[in-house]
Amino acid sequence: MKATTRNRRRRSAVAALGVVTLGASLLLAATPTTAMSATAMSATATPSAADGPSASIILGEVNEENGLRQIEQGDGTTAPVTVGGRSARKTVQTSAPAQHMYFQVDDAVAFDGAFVACLQVEYFDEGGATFRVQYDSTSSAYAGTGSVNRTGSNTWKTAGFELMDARFANRENGGADFRVEAGTTGVTFNNVKLTIIQDDDGVTPPCAAADPEPEPTPIRWRLKYDEPFEKKIRTEASPWVLDDYSEPVDDFNDDNGDLYRLQLGPKFDAAMATMRTYRQETEFGKDGWLTASLSTRESGGRVDDSYTDAAERPSIKTEKLETAGAVAKIAVPHYTGGAIIRNTEPLPKYYRIEYDLKTLDFGGLRNGSLFYDGKYNGYTLGECKTFYPWVGDPNDIDPADPCATRSVREDSNEAYNAFHFMSILDFPAMPRNLAMYHWHRKVLMDQFSPAPSRNTNGYDVCNSLTGEKYPWDTSNRTTVNMLYFTGSLGQSQTFVTSCDRRPVSGVQKSAVELRPELMPHKDYAFAIERTEAGYTLEVSGVFKNVGKQTYRFTRGFIDDDAGVIGANVPIFHYNVDAEEYGGQFNTSHTAQGAFGSKTWDNQWPAGSAYPDYFVIGEPYTNVGEGQARIDNIRLYVPKK
Repeated sequence: MKATTRNRRRRSAVAALGVVTLGASLLLAATPTTAMSATAMSATATPSAADGPSASIILGEVNEENGLRQIEQGDGTTAPVTVGGRSARKTVQTSAPAQHMYFQVDDAVAFDGAFVACLQVEYFDEGGATFRVQYDSTSSAYAGTGSVNRTGSNTWKTAGFELMDARFANRENGGADFRVEAGTTGVTFNNVKLTIIQDDDGVTPPCAAADPEPEPTPIRWRLKYDEPFEKKIRTEASPWVLDDYSEPVDDFNDDNGDLYRLQLGPKFDAAMATMRTYRQETEFGKDGWLTASLSTRESGGRVDDSYTDAAERPSIKTEKLETAGAVAKIAVPHYTGGAIIRNTEPLPKYYRIEYDLKTLDFGGLRNGSLFYDGKYNGYTLGECKTFYPWVGDPNDIDPADPCATRSVREDSNEAYNAFHFMSILDFPAMPRNLAMYHWHRKVLMDQFSPAPSRNTNGYDVCNSLTGEKYPWDTSNRTTVNMLYFTGSLGQSQTFVTSCDRRPVSGVQKSAVELRPELMPHKDYAFAIERTEAGYTLEVSGVFKNVGKQTYRFTRGFIDDDAGVIGANVPIFHYNVDAEEYGGQFNTSHTAQGAFGSKTWDNQWPAGSAYPDYFVIGEPYTNVGEGQARIDNIRLYVPKK
């Protein structure tokens, strides 16, 4: 994971990815991860922490010790081996339930203190079992790190464990300071290195300070397409087409997916019979490289109908905005509509896609209140607005009454409004139900504005100038979230901010707070890049509390999240072609509900490919309402 922030007083993290767990985190790399930067767009941060005393050992028939000693004792027995062309030592099963390898740090390097350290081990990647480190910490003699998930590549790999609270007082068995725990399958090591971090700045990940990466070679981009919205988008020439659900993206949780039948039983089909979905798609721009994709619901004039009254239908139109010139207005006046702009054809393998956000009105505070312009959190008042019919509880739906389902606007623990500043999905997106989108995202930058009825405990916003977070509830509720979706099913989300050494899982951690009142006189620029190094998320503008900044985060396609899932964690469906992926993350998924269960096999098989499609707009057809204006969508490709 690499992070860059311009005009900052504090330096941010520059390292591969990990999450603090029990005082430690883990990072893993088969090959070095390199940073990337767009010409004239960013500067790479330099670690401010400095590496200090170090100790190392090369393992084999006779160990080569340099301040680090391997201890043979009790439940920590090893044997010399030669594997993968290298000498090494392998753990041996004893009477203990788990195999261990113990190490002692020379007291001249570190002893009985409070240390921040980077522990790097070179291991042979065989089998599929895990291993972790247990170290003498300020809180426990056997504090645990996250685990390394081996992938069976039969190659040598390096894992780094970041120890935030090491004590090293020789309190483990045999007077050791740390041990590797490898279950019953064991582990093979070639070498181990420990670096003590001096003058830790509280921001730079220890292994980034211990082993700084070289300055990256900037990517040289060539502009391929530029859409300034000076010509009309002729959506009126495209018909509204009834979706009969005969060509779903998947049969799991797409609009007519079987998941809802498992959860809701006959009520789901009864509800679907009361409504119809209409879609409209219009290609525009040079070579038709962009598509305006709209979706709306018809239900005979019922409260959830966004089609019968043409004024309620979503739209994407060009207009002239004072002080800003030509723009595209993305409007979703009714929450059951959806409106997005995406690429028509798959994005190139490597690219930079960017645009300017001119105005934003999808919830949040204005002048300190959620009530403004006859709306509440961006939603019009009056009739009910609910998640109907795509819910998970049969008690939360009456097929004949959308108002019986929990509200998206207020008075429910799920209510919120949102806007996708930009996301990358694994299919040519059309607006769909909320749950379906959550199974197809790779990376995302969004605004997520929960209503006060929703529990926001733990939600934070980063102040990059101080390196401290403040409660999201004290913000204007119009913040930028920057996320990577990881794991074999893409269901683990990690937030990146300048206030965290590593990405953070769980509830919302916003990177920065927007100032909507400055728009359109001041706008915000969003960009996503895909290069050999991975995916980069970027936002620039004048932000609350921190002024003019550029925030930029890069994550490799396969990285580690030891505190969330484990090491060797991929960005979901990262492979845009079959050559990028070997099938190692394939899995099945079983869904269970009140009305049965079903298994979907081969969720990520070898030979699969998932080309990238960007999305700008409001993609959900059962939540979200408002409008935004954008300009200057540009696609760059690498110069040859």
